[in-house]
Amino acid sequence: MKISLLSLLLFLAHSLFASEKVLLNIHSVSQSVNEFYTLKQLQKLPQHEIKITIPWTDEEHIYKGPYLEDVFSSAGIEGRWLTLYALDHYQVSFNYQRIKKYNPILGLQIDGELLTIRSKGPIWLILPVNEYKELEAAVYNDYMVWQLIKINSEDKENSVH
Repeated sequence: MKISLLSLLLFLAHSLFASEKVLLNIHSVSQSVNEFYTLKQLQKLPQHEIKITIPWTDEEHIYKGPYLEDVFSSAGIEGRWLTLYALDHYQVSFNYQRIKKYNPILGLQIDGELLTIRSKGPIWLILPVNEYKELEAAVYNDYMVWQLIKINSEDKENSVH
């Protein structure tokens, strides 16, 4: 009985901690912003779905999460020259105007289940590649960063990160 109760308490504590753990940092020196987001905070923003087939999954999936633009608005930041950072130290920089019109989302779910590190989460920048022919260009694959942990937005390329 004691072991079961202890196991239950540990599970509940882990679940609470997981929803309160910081998942994403939105940062900008030029805009004086340094905001941190938990899963719960990201889930409070309006959620949108993108149904796509991408090279890394080989089948169609539905991703759900807030628009990147809504996250920027929440942080009080303008997307300009972005550098996205992943948990595995991958990073990519590009002008946000290249993707803004496509309403990318920060995918938090895949087919109704929360993304995990194992499933390329907990955050994956998703572009609606099935809806726009131009997004089939390989460069857009580079922008769809999985295991996303930080987004830096500066006024121009090669600014302080």
